[in-house]
Amino acid sequence: MDAKRVVRDALIGAAAPVAERGFRERPSVRVVAFHDTPPGQEHELRERLRRLAGRSAIVPLAAAFERTQLDPERLNVALTFDDGLKEHHAVAARVLDDLGLPGTFFVPTGALDLEGEAAVAFSRHGLRRSRKFDFMSTRDLRDLAENPLFDLGGHTQSHPDLGETDDFAAEIVEPKQALERLTGKPVRWFAYPFGSPFHLSARSVDAIRLAGYETAFTIVPAYWSASTDPFLVGRDALSLDDSARSWEGFLRGGYDALSAFKYRRPLAALRSR
Repeated sequence: MDAKRVVRDALIGAAAPVAERGFRERPSVRVVAFHDTPPGQEHELRERLRRLAGRSAIVPLAAAFERTQLDPERLNVALTFDDGLKEHHAVAARVLDDLGLPGTFFVPTGALDLEGEAAVAFSRHGLRRSRKFDFMSTRDLRDLAENPLFDLGGHTQSHPDLGETDDFAAEIVEPKQALERLTGKPVRWFAYPFGSPFHLSARSVDAIRLAGYETAFTIVPAYWSASTDPFLVGRDALSLDDSARSWEGFLRGGYDALSAFKYRRPLAALRSR
């Protein structure tokens, strides 16, 4: 583990007990964002989620949003997966289904059915990742939509920086319509590409609301309280490369204060829209 991550995890671990005690709203809710779930880490994902489900209530995103069927005694956690990766269908969905856990998959419609050089280009220029990913097929998407444990969310068409584009019809409105047309089910949720408030604008947030989405998610660690702006809901970005202790620290709110300070200016501007 690199030195930067060691320092980060130490700070999170030290702040977690204070943050957990300081958040008094009940029921308490957090949302987790996953990206990579490669086949070689399927066993690790299965064991991590099994342990998480043992100490937390894993709930559908709809339950978290509607504040229904939540556990008042334990932390309620909703699981989400970004970017429409093939491994989400092949690995994550299989693990969730085996464990009986709900999950939401945020899919950029422009990645569907991509193969070969087109998949390489989307990985590099859309996701801005050095790794080459395989992406879900339309059949994979429909398979997820047919499972009552799962639902789908919008994640744009080309995975752009929404702070740098104003083509909201192509990136926000049309992908929602496409997912609904392909699955025959309403698409209520949206996740911002890259997740940071530095990568979105007040106009893009308003466009998401006007498109008919009911809530939208950043990757800014935070509890989802009743007073949270529904279009700026935070998530904990967890990786299988992080330690179990790091996961625990994030989910107890250990990074919330640092995150709130880091993003205080763009979030203040977005909340005042």
